[in-house]
Amino acid sequence: MRKHLKLYSLKMKILNSALIAVAFILIFAGPAPASIISSQELVENDHFYDGKTVTFQGEAIGDVMVRGDYAWIHLNDDPYAESPSKLAGYNSGMAVWCKADNAAYINFVGNYKNKGDIVEITGVFNKSCAKHSGDMDIHASYIKIIKPGYPIEHKFQTNKLWWAVILGFAAAVFFAVNKFWRLK
Repeated sequence: MRKHLKLYSLKMKILNSALIAVAFILIFAGPAPASIISSQELVENDHFYDGKTVTFQGEAIGDVMVRGDYAWIHLNDDPYAESPSKLAGYNSGMAVWCKADNAAYINFVGNYKNKGDIVEITGVFNKSCAKHSGDMDIHASYIKIIKPGYPIEHKFQTNKLWWAVILGFAAAVFFAVNKFWRLK
């Protein structure tokens, strides 16, 4: 009987330890962050993501086009959006349809003069949106500015000015020589 109680007590200790371990895992495990889907993944797997809620992140570029209570924004997630000093690769992004009130939080859109805000959206992906003439888009229900944009300063490039002067002078010399030879 005593041996039976000892075995029972050992099983209870193991069970209690396992329950405490599970409790710690549940306490310290927070909600899983939403995984960000790239435009390349969306295009290549459009059947899989069609109608599903996705999280997408990119640089707001072009213009915020307000249409009544809603607005179009375009988010680029190409390598250039991440590092504007390095021109490389391709240009890719996704059209996003969102409430105009949410789009108003975008202060900078990417263009020659500005680095656009980095925006994260969550919404329903449509591989062929019936509401918007069959275009591929995301109808966003959540918008968050991840990193604010800023104006880009373009320095005057003196070396390019000198090349323009030298090549202009060379062109004038060739033009004059050509005219001189034609007169003979």
